[in-house]
This record gives sequence, C-alpha cells and structure tokens, in this order.
Amino acid sequence: MEVDAINGAGAREGDRILLHFETASLMKACFLLYLLPVIFMLMGAIFGHWLALKTSMNVSLLSAVFGFLSLFMSFVMIRSKANTLENNDAYKPKIIKILNHEPMG
Repeated sequence: MEVDAINGAGAREGDRILLHFETASLMKACFLLYLLPVIFMLMGAIFGHWLALKTSMNVSLLSAVFGFLSLFMSFVMIRSKANTLENNDAYKPKIIKILNHEPMG
C-alpha cells in the first residue's frame, strides 16, 4: 500500500514501518467522509417532504429529489474540503518507527 506520510524516522523505500494517525484528525476525517453525506441526505429528504406537503406535490418524489440533491452537494463540499486538508500535515500519517530496514541492493 502506498500512503503519503511525514517521514520523521528516516525510512527508505521497502522498509517496514509503524504509522501513527492523530486521533482527532482521524475522527474529523471519518465524520466528513461517512456521517456528513448521511446527514445532508436526511436533511434534504426532510426538507423535500415538508415542501411537498406545503405545495401539494408528490411527497415521495420531492423527498427523493431533495435528498439526492443534498447528497450530491455534500460530495462537492467534501471534495472541496479534502483539497484544503490535503496540504495540512495534521491530517497526514507520520512514520514514527522503522520496524526493519530492507537491505539496499
């Protein structure tokens, strides 16, 4: 597996290493990737349901449309935020230990 990581231990290609992720950063990233889309979709569906009742439109159709539009909006927002976080070292794993060196050949 290849991962961009901060190499504070001086590891070389082929070394077995120990990676460390900051718990707070990992939890924020997990929230952003997994929970935010679900929350957006539910909010969109609830808004669509409310709007359909107010306008006498098909409740199921409007709930589905607004739910999926909100889901799509969350993906756009996540992609935008991911581009920002990509350059933040707090969200990158860190090599904290070399388990064994691969012999240079």
